[in-house]
Amino acid sequence: MRKILLIDDDETLAMLLKALLEQHGYDLHWGDRPSKGMALLKSVRPELLLLDVMLPEKNGFDVVKELREQGDTTPIIMLTARGAAPDRIGGLKLGADDYLAKPFDHLELVARVEAVLRRTPAAESPSNGLDRERRTLRLGGTEFALTSMEYRLLDALTSAPGRVYSRTELMGLLDEAGALESFDRAIDSHMSRLRNKIEADPRNPRHLMTSRGMGYRFQW
Repeated sequence: MRKILLIDDDETLAMLLKALLEQHGYDLHWGDRPSKGMALLKSVRPELLLLDVMLPEKNGFDVVKELREQGDTTPIIMLTARGAAPDRIGGLKLGADDYLAKPFDHLELVARVEAVLRRTPAAESPSNGLDRERRTLRLGGTEFALTSMEYRLLDALTSAPGRVYSRTELMGLLDEAGALESFDRAIDSHMSRLRNKIEADPRNPRHLMTSRGMGYRFQW
């Protein structure tokens, strides 16, 4: 599930959005104030931030400014009852990616989230990459040697980061040489072994992601 962080002091809204976004394949983490939210931003590493403007400690505009000055490029959608044009423009100028006035239609929020994520390029740091000559994977400065099957799986998945590949698609891409068994669950076994190799916590992967009922995707 793709991770989203919400910073908003409204617990009722947070619980509602958590249930809503989970229905659409997102994992929502919540901080009720900027200090907690900033800590979660570092530990969770979400793909998108939903940020209220009226917050305790400091307002959402200050949070956006601070993040962008620190070089953080996490996409941000601001949520606020202050829907006046100067507020919207101010948030966008500071570096927010979108702005949604409260109260908002829940399906519109989901559509805005999907739109922002679609136009946000997958981030690949210079220290990350698949070496096609040496057949190794580098993640965060650590290099992993790959078997032939592991390399072929990652070569397929990293060719389009964020795209979900079904087991059937992966079987088709990988079985040209007859290397896989004739049932798609073999992909799960290969993926499990690969997670055990490259993920710091295989039970909570950050790179080899499962899209429930659909397949697998890779994120740097």
